[in-house]
Amino acid sequence: MSDKLDFLAVDAGYGNTRVYGAKGGVVLPSLVATNGAKTVSKWAAGDLKRARHAAKPRLVQTDYGAYYVGPGAHEAGNPVENLDLDRMTGPEMKALLYGVLSQYAAPRHANLILALPIAMALGEEGDVAKEQAKAMLSGDHVWWIDDKKQTLTVDEVVVTSQPAGAMFDFLLNAKGEMPPDKKILRRTKSFGLLSLGFNTIEMMVVEEGRLIEKHVAGENKGVHYLLDLLNPDQAYSLGELDSQLRAGRLDVSTALPRWQREVMGQIEKHWGKAVQRFAAVFVVGGGTFLIRDALLAKFKDKLVIPDDPILSIARGCYKYTLFKYGAD
Repeated sequence: MSDKLDFLAVDAGYGNTRVYGAKGGVVLPSLVATNGAKTVSKWAAGDLKRARHAAKPRLVQTDYGAYYVGPGAHEAGNPVENLDLDRMTGPEMKALLYGVLSQYAAPRHANLILALPIAMALGEEGDVAKEQAKAMLSGDHVWWIDDKKQTLTVDEVVVTSQPAGAMFDFLLNAKGEMPPDKKILRRTKSFGLLSLGFNTIEMMVVEEGRLIEKHVAGENKGVHYLLDLLNPDQAYSLGELDSQLRAGRLDVSTALPRWQREVMGQIEKHWGKAVQRFAAVFVVGGGTFLIRDALLAKFKDKLVIPDDPILSIARGCYKYTLFKYGAD
């Protein structure tokens, strides 16, 4: 780690935890499990070799407990699958953040810009959630990952929403500059931002540079809804099914049409005929890969999918820091 002050963008999602900075971006699947201090000697399994697709999780130890994080976490410990919004300000989120920061090799000092689900900004408690997130992340952090001590001092925390992060990725280039065509679009047109995440479907509309509040939504119908349909007896954790989905080993053919109809229904519910006046619809999140054809059929040439829908929000937040504060 270096002592250079840096900006890091964090997209804290239920499916993936992402960090983006000057060195690029890293992604850690948001699998977290308790009982991380328990180990099993290799001789216990005899000559049984580890499956090719199996992954070894990272052990994150903090003053408030030990957690396995990342691929393989749900095989190593007791899965923690709280999909409530309070998870975003809880110890599981911090454990995942420490895991992805270690993966990124973060500097010792940093400013953070944090993208949270837009549902946390809705209603009277929105400002409270923002302050809780800032309080949780500001200041000194100490943790151990795979028995190696890590430290980070966070000097400033900026909080935004995940759709806003997508918007920054859509409007700004890699240098944090807004090209002339995007300036015209932002100032004179309407466009939609759609995030198909693990927990939520999030929507936001910008028209002539203004947020249109009636078209803002955060619905609990993300990819986990698809996995729930395939897991009626709850024989697997959501994380285990998600790992199978990522590896291409989960047959979703029977449930996918139902989830697709659910997504399209939410779009119709919150955007309705307003879609007709959109100049573009920018879609991010892992769910984009699952229903790409349906999105194309609905939005046609208005559909814009970034080169990396998984990292788009974190990358957009980092672009925003360059836009606001300037590049180093």
